[in-house]
Order: sequence, then structure tokens, then C-alpha cells
Amino acid sequence: MEHAEIFEDRQQAARLRAEAEFGWREIQPYFAGQQKPNTVLEVGCGTGYLLSQMAQKFNDISFTGVEPIGSGFTQFESTLNTIEKEFANITFVRKRIEDIKSEKRYDLIYSINVFEHLDDWREAIDICMSLLNSNGLLVILCPNYWIPYESHFSLPVIGNKSLTYKVFSKRITEMEERLRAQGLWKSLNFVTVPQIQRYCKVKGYTPEFDTAIMARMLDRLDDDPEFKKRQSSLARLASIANQLGAGFVLRLLPPRWGAYMKVTFRAQNQQNLV
Repeated sequence: MEHAEIFEDRQQAARLRAEAEFGWREIQPYFAGQQKPNTVLEVGCGTGYLLSQMAQKFNDISFTGVEPIGSGFTQFESTLNTIEKEFANITFVRKRIEDIKSEKRYDLIYSINVFEHLDDWREAIDICMSLLNSNGLLVILCPNYWIPYESHFSLPVIGNKSLTYKVFSKRITEMEERLRAQGLWKSLNFVTVPQIQRYCKVKGYTPEFDTAIMARMLDRLDDDPEFKKRQSSLARLASIANQLGAGFVLRLLPPRWGAYMKVTFRAQNQQNLV
């Protein structure tokens, strides 16, 4: 199923395709070898496009997507309905992850660019951990707001979210109108790596941060034209930095110093064995 079949807006289709391709590159390693999951849950599946691509590749895997459909996102609802009818191995749950109560357990739960929008990311982590099978993995990819940069709007963060909005309110409003994404700024929770580390220490979780993710994000600015266009204010600087070996340096830095994070959690019984 191609985006062009679902979305009349070709720019929107290109953006969704680029995001799905990025998501698949990051999730693909978990589908390799004998440890391929039998049950997969995507938290915040959006249009369901990434799940549809995976369902085509792996018709023996059961996929579930969680996506609350709010006002202004009726097109997502239509897309989810279309995909759900086409793929017998995909089920969509139209709720917030915080509202999920299920007896089903998953080998792999992942979320891409969603945790920064959740009302309560702490509760979401707890729920996801409770939904894992004994050998299951939870993988979260999202911005790290410890670095003062807001990637959705390509803005520096000045002090805090409230002050940043006061300074850039006109630009934020114009961008939301252009993207037909009213409420996007309000939805951001500005989650940070140190916050996740502190919460995991309290809960007894052992997060594993992928320190190579920023090197791959630099590569993406070179290789992904759609992403490069969206992050145009950083693209040229990032390209120069990449040529100078910034990717290697970023791999050596603590996770908090990356503007983007990828963190993996193992089911708690696995953590106890480590």
C-alpha cells in the first residue's frame, strides 16, 4: 500500500514515508535472526503506515497499533480503517496508551516520536513494561529536551517551554496552521534523558541508551531529503560537523548530550538476571 493511495497531499505522503523508513531502519534489527518477535505493539502508530509495511514483510507476526484519534485527525481514522481491512495480522486500538488494559503480552513494544507528546510518559513506560512478555523489549525513540532545541518547530528552547512560546508564538502558530496540526506545541512535554534515568532508578528499570543514535541522525540529515528540508536550519551545520567526525565524538558522550534518544528496556525478569 502506497501513501499516494491514501493521501492526496503529496508533501504529507513524502513526510510520512520518510518517517516510516527511518522507523523501520531503527526497528529492523529486532526482526533479525531467531529472536524475531511473534507479537508487536506500536505505541502511537499515527496513520499505521509503518505497521502496514511490516505486516507485508512478516505475515506470520501479529501487529497491534495504539493510536487515539482526536479532533483534526479524522484522516488518520480513515487510513487506519483501510489498513485494518487489508491486513488480517494488524489490529488497531483507538485509545491512549495510558488507558490500555489488556491481558495480551508482546515480544516487542516500540514507539517512535510519540513519548514527547504523551500526557504522562512515566505511566506510559509502566504500562508498556507490564505488557511485555518475559523476554520482551520496549524501545523508545524521541527527542531529548535536555538539549535546548525543539525539532518539530526547528526552534531553540529559551529557558523553558512557556518562555519559548512567548518568544516564538507567531512562528509556532503559523507552522501549526500550515501543517494542519493545531495543538502540536501544547502537546509537547519536553521529556529529557535525565528525567527518564531518575524515574527508572526509582522504579528499578535498567534503560539501555543507544549512544550511536545521534551519529545516525547526522547521517539522516545527509541522506534523507525530506528530513533535511524540515531541519534546514541545522542541516548545513550538521553536514559539516559530520564530515569533521562529529558522529564519532557523539558516540563517546553520555546520552544526555544527544538531542535525540533511543532507549531500550528489557522485561523486568530479564533485568534481574543481568
